[in-house]
Amino acid sequence: MRYITGIIMLFTIIASTAHSDLTPTDLEKIREIVKEAVTESEKRTREYVDIKFDSFEKTVNERFNSVDKRMTHQANITYGLMALVAIAIGFPAWRSQKDRSLERKIEALTQEIEKLKKQRIQSP
Repeated sequence: MRYITGIIMLFTIIASTAHSDLTPTDLEKIREIVKEAVTESEKRTREYVDIKFDSFEKTVNERFNSVDKRMTHQANITYGLMALVAIAIGFPAWRSQKDRSLERKIEALTQEIEKLKKQRIQSP
């Protein structure tokens, strides 16, 4: 019985405070508390977003730098291959031009030798 009476008294105390009205000063205090809580929450949210944005920006910059390095490497390989092709095509062409020049000189010398032979044969 004591137990039931204690529970009834407890519920009566709780119920009597539930019927009380809030005064304007109470409402102002609640508004201030809520405003402070919201301000703190916004501050924490901004800090969190800033941290996440900075880490995202860092990640993006690292990826761009990685892609830039790869593209530079590929461009250098391409330039090297272009130079190799130019040498592979240009060197034989240069050699053939040089060979033609030597052939012309040999032909000119051969003609001069023939000419000198004819002169020697004609005037012993």
